Amino acid sequence: MSVIYASKVKCLAKAFVVRSISTALSDADIATTEVGIPQLSDATRMNQTSMYAWSSWGAWSSCSRTCGGGVAVQERQCLPRDPTRWRRSRKRRKLVRSIDRLRRARETHVPDCPGLAKRYHECNTAACPGPVRDSRADQCAVYDRRPFRGRFYTWVPYVDGNSPCTLNCRPRGQQFYASLALVADGTPCTKPGYRAICVQGACKVQNKSSNVEESIINDKRSNVAKSTTYVRY
Repeated sequence: MSVIYASKVKCLAKAFVVRSISTALSDADIATTEVGIPQLSDATRMNQTSMYAWSSWGAWSSCSRTCGGGVAVQERQCLPRDPTRWRRSRKRRKLVRSIDRLRRARETHVPDCPGLAKRYHECNTAACPGPVRDSRADQCAVYDRRPFRGRFYTWVPYVDGNSPCTLNCRPRGQQFYASLALVADGTPCTKPGYRAICVQGACKVQNKSSNVEESIINDKRSNVAKSTTYVRY
């Protein structure tokens, strides 16, 4: 299921979903894309030869913002191993089983690399020069210059607690809002008792070293890597 960004749609009016202020998001509005790869249990790992292995971590991306706190991303790939390494096996059946498992893994898109495919780091945390501005207000204001249903509006932020990292904007003086895009990485969001920022559409807690904790560690309770939630519009 693909996620459509408003900036990539020529006819913006058709790309938006307009909601009444009183309308809550339903489960159908949410699509989940995994950032991490689910980990195998120790028993499973012992009984199964891994068909995949992690590549080296790539370079950090450029910071998403030049000031005021942005996010850099580092990625690695879960790549299939070379099945020819089993050709030296004395047992032909072992080779056949290994190749069959590799083929099934590729077809089902379930790589078995334990750990996360992406990790994040906060960057450019120095305050922006000049008066303090609301980051969401600046992002909504970009759409003032774009027609919406044949009219131009002055857009102001509307914060929806169910989707804190979606850029929900309301035309000034109107009683509806539109989900226009995801907010920029590094935009502050609310998690009671924590300092948190938005990363690729999800509200993530930061630790003291500026790492985005929920994106680089595993959920100890479920032994499954964290995932990122996108709002589909």
